[in-house]
Amino acid sequence: MLEELKARLREHEGVVPHLYLDTLGLVTCGVGHMVPNANAMARIPMVLPSGVAASLADKVTEWYRVKNLQPARLPAYYAANTTLRMMPEAITTLQDQDVDAFRVALRSLLPEFDQYPAPAQEALLDMAFQLGAEGLIDKFPHLISSVKASDWKTCSVQCHRAGIQEWRNVATADLFRRAATSSGIEA
Repeated sequence: MLEELKARLREHEGVVPHLYLDTLGLVTCGVGHMVPNANAMARIPMVLPSGVAASLADKVTEWYRVKNLQPARLPAYYAANTTLRMMPEAITTLQDQDVDAFRVALRSLLPEFDQYPAPAQEALLDMAFQLGAEGLIDKFPHLISSVKASDWKTCSVQCHRAGIQEWRNVATADLFRRAATSSGIEA
């Protein structure tokens, strides 16, 4: 399930080796990894055009440069306005850390998380990846009630998110329908 989720996140979020601004104007890199402030750049391994590791000062300067650009543009716009890059293995490591962190957060907020069907876990992780785990809980109280009741069919109707591509909403709803089918409930 985790490898499918990671592949799906790469498809949904994209794989961007430089800093960019998402649709909300948040500095982001890799596979949808939000960098909340310049100090958080200390955790992001990036290299200069020469391939030499970027210093913290280089990374902080780049964060502020990107923060002042126009949000929600295509990656090429940000690529032309940045110099630092992440290596593919650094992107994979950061994505693995993010998925692990969201699993821990969801287990804390939804104690039965590990007992949910794999497609439901994947749908919840996808939503948490985009909204934050607490954002998922706070912004989708009806969905979370249905999750706690293991009513996956209802979850498939309640998981629609505003501000993302419709195909991503369809994919998430499909995961909840698969969870209903795997639980022996007709979707």
